[in-house]
Amino acid sequence: MTELQANDQAPDDIYKRADQSLYTSKKNGRDTITVDGVPQQLEDDSKQESYAYFVRGIYDTVVGTDARRRANELTLRRYDRKQQVWMVPHQDHLNIDTRIELMRDALVNSRCQSIVMALSVANFLDQAAADKLVAFFNSPNGPEVMYIELDRVPVIDLLIPMAEFYRKNGIKIVLTQIGSNRHFEAINASLQYIDGIKLSIQEAGQTLAPELLRKNIKFWGDIAKNWNVEFILDGVIDDSMLTWLHEQDYIDYLEGDYLSKPELPLLMS
Repeated sequence: MTELQANDQAPDDIYKRADQSLYTSKKNGRDTITVDGVPQQLEDDSKQESYAYFVRGIYDTVVGTDARRRANELTLRRYDRKQQVWMVPHQDHLNIDTRIELMRDALVNSRCQSIVMALSVANFLDQAAADKLVAFFNSPNGPEVMYIELDRVPVIDLLIPMAEFYRKNGIKIVLTQIGSNRHFEAINASLQYIDGIKLSIQEAGQTLAPELLRKNIKFWGDIAKNWNVEFILDGVIDDSMLTWLHEQDYIDYLEGDYLSKPELPLLMS
């Protein structure tokens, strides 16, 4: 690269400098540009990973158009620069500071200021991470309501102090993937330390038969009622299922791709 200079006597002077710059760039290798004889290495951002939290709405069970989005469930996405699409990352290795920054970005672009984020058991039990999440929640630009989702229960002796810490500071805890009745004994001792349970309509990618689903809803719904915790049902895929679920008791909130698919928050969510 070059441009017309004050001491140029003819157009050929510009062309000669451009040829020399091209030669210098080739000599210095790939991703090099040369400006008036000075080589510069381009920063290759194709390997830099960009992440964002997509949001998916969680709704109350009011029938009709009055159903209100109560919270946004955050789902992590990675941008594939080669394919130019957002993808579900194969593994989740982001530290808590990065997650908090992504949560701030999601909140800035969302109408709903209540969020639900998934944490691994290791992160949940990390006191340093817990301190940062509480500080974020209580900051001026933190969420109005915050839930932490766990897909399995920590050992009860470890769960109790951390659950008490989070809940004392206003953050709620939801246990997901509670599955069928056979999992009840595994989580029974933990129910007094959490704020909600989430039941999936699907198992192994298949929607449960209505009769089995009705039994599961009643079983876990009774438990939620007895322990005074919220009961969420995940996996609404069409209008007929939504209509059927509105006829069932116990359910506090619904979510699923039929109601809201994960999307970048753009002040519409």
